[in-house]
Amino acid sequence: MPDGAGRGGERVSGLQILAQLRVSMTRDDIARHLADYGALTGYDTPLRRLRESTGGRVDLHLEAHRLAIIDWLRAWRCRHLRRTDTGRTAEGLREWFNTWGRRLPDDQVTLLELSEAQLIQAGDAFDALRRTPAAHRSLRGGEADVAFGDSAAAKTMFAVWPQAFVSWDAPIRAAFGWPGRGAGYLKLLRLSAETLEGLARRFAVPVGELPAFLGRPASPPPKLVDEYLWIRVRKERWTAGL
Repeated sequence: MPDGAGRGGERVSGLQILAQLRVSMTRDDIARHLADYGALTGYDTPLRRLRESTGGRVDLHLEAHRLAIIDWLRAWRCRHLRRTDTGRTAEGLREWFNTWGRRLPDDQVTLLELSEAQLIQAGDAFDALRRTPAAHRSLRGGEADVAFGDSAAAKTMFAVWPQAFVSWDAPIRAAFGWPGRGAGYLKLLRLSAETLEGLARRFAVPVGELPAFLGRPASPPPKLVDEYLWIRVRKERWTAGL
C-alpha cells in the first residue's frame, strides 16, 4: 500500500497507520515523517522550555511546575485553558496529582515496562483528570465550568511521565474512531507499546535507542508514536486543522 493511501483513495485509519509504522514503513520514510512533524508543528521549542524550567522532571506538587505545565499546554493548543482561569487550572492539577501521582509509576518507568494493572490505573487516572474542572467559558447569562478534557489530560500525563504515556489530540482520536475517555486512552497505550516493540524488533534496535535511530533524539519513545500519528493523520486530512 503506498504511503498515506488506502484502497480506492480511502482514508487510512489510525489502526492502519500504526500497522504500517510497526510492520512495513522504511526507516527513511519514518524519519521523514518525524522530521516533518518537527518542522510543521513548532512544538519542540515549548517542550524544551518546559523541560528547562522544571529541570527535566515535572513535579505537580510544586506551584512553579504547575504554572509551567499550564503555559506549555496553551502552547500545545489547549486554548480552553484561559489565562484568567490560571489559578483554577493550577488548583485542579494540584488536587488531581495529590490523589493520583502516588498511584502511577515512577517517571523513569517506560511504557513497555508497565504491567496490565498499571495500564488500567493509567486509564483511570486519565479519566479523573479529563473530568477535573480547569476553567470557565463565558455564556450568555453567566459562565460554565470547563474540564481539562481528553487532549489536555493526555498531554499532562505525557509531560509528567514522558517515558510511559502518550499525548492524544482530537484528530488522532477521530482517526481511530474513538470518542475518548479512559478506555480509549488505555487502547492507545497498548497499541503504542506494541508498535514500539515491533519497530525495535524489526530494526534490531533497543526501544530506548529508537529516537536517535529515527532522527528525533530528544523525543522519548512514546512521543515518536504520537508524532508519527499526528503528521500522518494531518496528511490524511482527517481534519482541516490540528
